[in-house]
Amino acid sequence: MRFLRSILIAASLLLLPVLSARAQEKEDNTFGGWEFLEVFHDFGNSPFFAGFYFEHDNFQYRRLECWYTRTTLGVKIFPWLKADVAYDFMREPSWITHRAVLDLTATLKEGGFKVSVRERYMRDWTPATGGSGNVLRSRLKVQYSIPGTRFSPYLAAEVFTWGDVWKKTRHYVACDYDISKVVQLEAYYLYYAFNGIPAEHVLGIGINFYI
Repeated sequence: MRFLRSILIAASLLLLPVLSARAQEKEDNTFGGWEFLEVFHDFGNSPFFAGFYFEHDNFQYRRLECWYTRTTLGVKIFPWLKADVAYDFMREPSWITHRAVLDLTATLKEGGFKVSVRERYMRDWTPATGGSGNVLRSRLKVQYSIPGTRFSPYLAAEVFTWGDVWKKTRHYVACDYDISKVVQLEAYYLYYAFNGIPAEHVLGIGINFYI
């Protein structure tokens, strides 16, 4: 019953901005929200794991901009190193984008601290426009589990590049809260800097399930 209640809460968080969406002729698109739901699954004692992610983005909590899903399959190469592949299906107002994702993540732990470095390669293509592209996303994340609490704040920075071209950077100030052993609330503020266009400010909130 507790697990079902958590799913209903997550669904309410995800649907609220959509239900209140309305178009405006002039909007400030530098502020918005990302709502997400993520499910992680380990296959018993094997090194393999899987995941499913859903997110939708909006401007000023008024207009839905896009949504996407990510389906992941990965393997733990060492206790500190994992690799995975994923497929993204992204639905934007005017087109659909498909994306292949390859990740390699190294994580080191010491006491309550956890530091991870992730390299992500992405290849996307959009049939409606004939467009395609590549990007390398390099992320550094530092997290601390506060003793005696369920809170784990973290800082993260992620740089998007391809070749010698900088595309954009994300800066996160965030915190995880363990509702139970299998349900986690995650919230963050994101400063999103771009090459050539104004930066965005994003508030993110979502639910992670570990099953």
